[in-house]
Amino acid sequence: MLSRLTLTPLLLLLAALSLSANAAPELRIAHRVLHPSLPAAPFVDRATILLSGSGPAATARLVPSETFTHEIVDYARSVEGLKDALYQVALEHPGDADQSQWAISSVLACHLPQSTSESFTIHLDQNGNPFSLDYFVGPIPHNGACPKKARKAAAQSSPVEFRPITNTTVALRSPSFPPLPQLRVPPPVTAEGKPVEPPREKSFLEKYWMYIAIALVAMVLAPAPAEEEAAGARGQGSGGSR
Repeated sequence: MLSRLTLTPLLLLLAALSLSANAAPELRIAHRVLHPSLPAAPFVDRATILLSGSGPAATARLVPSETFTHEIVDYARSVEGLKDALYQVALEHPGDADQSQWAISSVLACHLPQSTSESFTIHLDQNGNPFSLDYFVGPIPHNGACPKKARKAAAQSSPVEFRPITNTTVALRSPSFPPLPQLRVPPPVTAEGKPVEPPREKSFLEKYWMYIAIALVAMVLAPAPAEEEAAGARGQGSGGSR
């Protein structure tokens, strides 16, 4: 029998394996702002996405980092008045420290102060592994241009008013395949490569002339009703004389 001292490390190991097996898979999301006039900044932690379930029933939940609120405000203020500044989010590839290889999605940074909603769409491959993401914020104008309020504030050099994003959605999207095209049998062709012309459809007379001819002959050869009555009368008269 195993001693109590031997069982204790074994139980601790089994408990640790059980916790790691039940732990929800995690995805790391990073962010930064990008503009040619700003120093190139690396991505920093923005949030963690917790996955649960598998297949079509899989769900995801986003947990922001502790520094996200301060960083997003700093980002919005750092790009105030800069045209075409981008706010980027990146999906870290597990085991890949090269940030240039991460999946990146960008929006105009001028939309951050007025945005009240954001959405993350994580794309999965056939094996259920994440490989790309799409990021959107709203509301934004239909033409995608920077809001006029932001331009006016930039002209007056007033500090940007930032409203925290209160509505965040995360969606997982599995690969989908378009329906297969319906293939048609090609028309037959002759030895010269010309399409074979279908035979001309026969008219009604061409199809049923034989039956019409038989009916006409039968009508011609059939005795007339008057001749039948006369023949019947002659038969009766000859019978009475006897």
